[in-house]
Amino acid sequence: MSADHFRTPLIRLAEDIFVKCDFLHPGRSHKARVARALIDDAEARHGLSTGQGRVLLERTGGNLGVALAIEAYSRGYPLTLVTDPQSSPVKRGLAAALGATVINRGVAYPQARDNGEVVAELLAEPGTPFHYLNQFANPANPRVHEEVTGPEILADLVTSGCTRDSTVVLVTGLGTGASMRGISTALRTWFTRVVTVAVEPPGCDLRAGRYDDHEAYGIAVGEPAPFMPIELVDAVVPVTSAQIAAARDRLLRERGLLVGPSSAANMAALPSARAHPAGPDEPRIFVTLLFDRGEDYL
Repeated sequence: MSADHFRTPLIRLAEDIFVKCDFLHPGRSHKARVARALIDDAEARHGLSTGQGRVLLERTGGNLGVALAIEAYSRGYPLTLVTDPQSSPVKRGLAAALGATVINRGVAYPQARDNGEVVAELLAEPGTPFHYLNQFANPANPRVHEEVTGPEILADLVTSGCTRDSTVVLVTGLGTGASMRGISTALRTWFTRVVTVAVEPPGCDLRAGRYDDHEAYGIAVGEPAPFMPIELVDAVVPVTSAQIAAARDRLLRERGLLVGPSSAANMAALPSARAHPAGPDEPRIFVTLLFDRGEDYL
């Protein structure tokens, strides 16, 4: 299936603000692109095909799990997902309904400190059937955003009249960091200056490797963003749970868009990002992403 199948709109919310509506994917989130890329990579680099008895394996907080469940079902692969105890039960249920085996770490492996330990245990079993897709280390993850998501955004910005000398400020939370790395790389092929602004909940600081419990699922996931080295992050904007809730409500009330907490976190960060000092008379364009659907958290 062509990349155009996954094309989502970039809408202009203000003169200087654009949002990428990846929650409109058939795969329900921006991870639909990643799901396809990870399985394509497994087939191309590792010779994976149906009928081999191999089982796809991934650790996920939810969005990638649903996207993989859809992609695996359509291709005929069995899929096992290792999920966080606090991940959306709606997403876990949807992935299971699509045929995936969903392991809730908190129930099945309460002794495990994180999902990585569960994956390691499954892979260590004698004769294990699992092929680990590994979104956190697989270069296919950022590559799909560099080759597909980023160029989509770039094309739409140019069509909207944005010129090469505009400074593009990419504002987004970091999970694996693949979206920010891939999209910013693509934008730099045209725009003279691209600034990256990371969105984080209070108590989390990717620069210091510090994480705390928070409600913005999908960002600040408890480990460094492997695809976005800290030196490539130009600024960090913290957003509180109250700010996230207010941004989510405002987007629904004013635009009729129901999105998840990480998307709302991106929106909540925009006022601070816009207030960040810039060069004299420097035209700036702010770009962010609406990652997933809000009904999955109700």
